[in-house]
Amino acid sequence: MYFSDNTNLSELEKMMQSIPNFRPRRNGSIVLRREMDRCIQEQPPPDSYEEMLAITMSAIHYEPFMERLNNYIREGEKKRVDYRSKKHKEVFEETIVKMNHKNYAIMSALYLLTADYKLWQVMRHHTKKNKIDFEDVKLGNIQEEGYTLYCAAKDLYHGTKHISISDLADKELISPKMFAVICNAMAIRRFGIKAIQLVEGKVEEC
Repeated sequence: MYFSDNTNLSELEKMMQSIPNFRPRRNGSIVLRREMDRCIQEQPPPDSYEEMLAITMSAIHYEPFMERLNNYIREGEKKRVDYRSKKHKEVFEETIVKMNHKNYAIMSALYLLTADYKLWQVMRHHTKKNKIDFEDVKLGNIQEEGYTLYCAAKDLYHGTKHISISDLADKELISPKMFAVICNAMAIRRFGIKAIQLVEGKVEEC
């Protein structure tokens, strides 16, 4: 039992054990939504993607994570990731058409949930009227990256503690593209969907 002394994580433990070859999470110092909620007022994103990420992560002081983030930023536009795939972009944009775009929590969660086809086939049945119901979800046979997206989405939506900053800093646990997508989701949680428009190199007026 990985979390036998922590009843708050018992649900996570059950899900982890139900997925073949899923590696236990490492210890972490900061959870995702905790930092996003430090600045709750609505404000537009800055002029550049690099500055947006710097502001989004400004409360994080975990050196391995910041080193990985800075390396990603230095790579510049050549390796910048907006969506995990073209299908991800299509499904996300279609899904949020009738959603409340000012609800940054649901926007960030949906950005992650729509990034994996099998995950979204499950979660779309639990998404209705600007609400995501994470309770009683049976994820089934999804891959490890899909499960990581699910945990990160739940953290940004509910403020749970499934993914830590030390997890994100681990290159073996989180691939480069997954790292970029989760960082984008954190920026969406901070600035709204204009954040992803900035990644694409355009910010549309509301």
